[in-house]
Amino acid sequence: MRRSAIWRGLAVGTALWAMAAHAEAAAPPQPQAATERPALPLRVDGKPWLILGLQVNNSSGVPAALRDLAGAIARSGANTIMTPVSWEEIEPVSGRFDFSLVDGLVEEARRQNVHLVLLWFGTWKNGGMSYTPEFVKRDTEHYPRVIDPAGRPIDVLSPIGALSQARDAQAFAALMAHLKAIDAKTRTVLMVQVENEAGTLGADRDHAPAANALYNAAVPADMPRIEGTGQGNWPQTFGPRAPEAFMAYHTAHYIQAVAAAGKAAYDLPLYINVWPREQPGLLRPGLSSPSGGAVSWLLPMWKALAPAIDVIGPDNYDTNVAPYLEIANAYDRPDNPLLIPETGGSIAHARHMFLALARPRAMGVSKFGLDADFALKSDPVAVNYRLLREAAPFLLPLRDAGKVQAAVEEDGLANVPLSFSAFDAVARFGEVRNVYGGDRGQGNPGLGGRVLMAEVAPDRFLIVGADANVAFAPKLGVDGAAQLLTVEQGHFEQGRWVRERLLNGDETYFGLRLPAEGASLMVSLMVR
Repeated sequence: MRRSAIWRGLAVGTALWAMAAHAEAAAPPQPQAATERPALPLRVDGKPWLILGLQVNNSSGVPAALRDLAGAIARSGANTIMTPVSWEEIEPVSGRFDFSLVDGLVEEARRQNVHLVLLWFGTWKNGGMSYTPEFVKRDTEHYPRVIDPAGRPIDVLSPIGALSQARDAQAFAALMAHLKAIDAKTRTVLMVQVENEAGTLGADRDHAPAANALYNAAVPADMPRIEGTGQGNWPQTFGPRAPEAFMAYHTAHYIQAVAAAGKAAYDLPLYINVWPREQPGLLRPGLSSPSGGAVSWLLPMWKALAPAIDVIGPDNYDTNVAPYLEIANAYDRPDNPLLIPETGGSIAHARHMFLALARPRAMGVSKFGLDADFALKSDPVAVNYRLLREAAPFLLPLRDAGKVQAAVEEDGLANVPLSFSAFDAVARFGEVRNVYGGDRGQGNPGLGGRVLMAEVAPDRFLIVGADANVAFAPKLGVDGAAQLLTVEQGHFEQGRWVRERLLNGDETYFGLRLPAEGASLMVSLMVR
């Protein structure tokens, strides 16, 4: 442990803010998160950046573990690693901060040539307080717990606890100040997540006497109302949704204080991740998702109450396309570009990534969980990342101009039409047979088909994907047929297309085929 990484006896006040003020005067602008169209949500070194992320396991956020994962990271094609930094790690003793772990993570990421997103596990981790320091856990008087309806304390800090909020904000600001001191020039760390799936799991709201008094008092004036709500206290205003709305108000204020303290120290983009509500089963706050989190119906309130948070992103693990898209639609707003901080690694998740990333201004996705053997064999997420990592600077401006479409295979859906300015296309999945209605895909056994298609010019297209077969036709009503002029298979190097070979003959006569291991094609065509 390096002594230079340890702050001993740090008190709230001048020492912290002196550190926050320390920065290289000539440091370049930081990555910027945009909240209004048409600006790109995230740029690095002046270029658009698409987060193709891997989140390490909860207990792997240490330099040695990141080093052991270097082979998996290199094979994955990921450009961003998400790793936790917990309150209990950096402040094991009250007032004593140790950033040696943070220093090691940043150094290891630089060695592997990847960027980091740090995940602040402070007051909340999955609706609980498991990553708070021991001095917080032991002191239930000064750091009060949420009380459940039966009068029992649960393992969640109350969002109305003033000292809990102040100490979390102090620790987070110290972390951000340290990041500024070590990383403002290099900018290895792109963003920071504030807490993890914040809210209360185990109770609908805090039922402590102090919380009850607030709950039965008038709703504060800064709490946004929704259409059709009443006036008065929380139950009178929000009816059966009052417990969740009450917790959202206090949780959002708490996180706003933490995030604002961090931004005052170092103005990096900040986001929160959300345990979403749109899932099968009984939807009960505190049971099916943490009560007070930024679930979709509370998203406008969170945006108003926590302006220091740049982006609110849903953790989207659903393998069914309907709820997956419902979640994505809810969080893709003009003031909130789509970011999926956590998703799974199945073939369904890999397909749905294309649906998410094709949306204008989408910031990216991140697969949760990373082991040393990841991508030793063909992996669908790694296929996506290897296809998109170097293509992103070329692809994103086209996408944000509305020139990119996605087609993905689903059970019973093996032929997906696409329409562009001068041509129509179809993505066919599985064996293509001539049946009633023409040549149709019969579906892949593993349902792995996925395509991103970009209109580079009216007669030129970039096709990226796997397990698919693409065919073109002129627009309806235009005489003639689509004739392929050139079909190049290749790859991108820092956003520049590099041709590997020309395809012709059998490789194009039966459609433009994208193998299971993925491929990128640049296609020029005309109407003959």
